[in-house]
Amino acid sequence: RMDENYILLPHGVNFQEAIFPDTQENRRMFASLFQFSNCSQAQHMLSFSSDWEVQEDNRLMCSSVQKALFEEEDRVKKLQQKVATLEKRNKQLRDRVKKVKRSLRQARKNTRHMEQINRKLSEKLSSAGGQIPYINS
Repeated sequence: RMDENYILLPHGVNFQEAIFPDTQENRRMFASLFQFSNCSQAQHMLSFSSDWEVQEDNRLMCSSVQKALFEEEDRVKKLQQKVATLEKRNKQLRDRVKKVKRSLRQARKNTRHMEQINRKLSEKLSSAGGQIPYINS
């Protein structure tokens, strides 16, 4: 800003006065910098432009953007819940697989032990077979 003698005045913080004039060019420039720059609450309260259609378009775009954001948040929540459920189910299945593997190892161990006992008994029977007289003979 300048005074009547064209001397630059320092710009203080003044919320009543815009730093940049509200022109379409400035809106375009700042909209590219700030994705939702035209979605501020003050936009609806203060009218910088006399073009009501532009303001209405901005308001509708803001509401559609907000709606899209809320829908996306809901979708993310649902997906997070689904992921949590699937992770829980995955853990249950992993635990079940661990138990089945443990049971299988135990069954194989028992099978080997029984085969070893059968082998020893067979050896004892075959070595003692010639010494024991049969009852029916």
